[in-house]
Amino acid sequence: MTEQQNIDIHLQEALSHLELAINQSVKCVLENDNSKKEIGLKWERFLGEFMGQVRDKGKKSRLNLLSWITFPRVR
Repeated sequence: MTEQQNIDIHLQEALSHLELAINQSVKCVLENDNSKKEIGLKWERFLGEFMGQVRDKGKKSRLNLLSWITFPRVR
């Protein structure tokens, strides 16, 4: 298996886990509207951690990882 194939597998698994987390978040809020704030904080922490890792890896490797993505294509 090539490194690029390995990357594809990891990204697909991450997407699958994110879909499960989104579905669970929606279910939780639909069952209890008061959980919105707590669920939102979980997502804020996750996204903050993710963006922090992207920035840290970019600084350490001297690569702008976000420059690899053409954001208008992201939908």
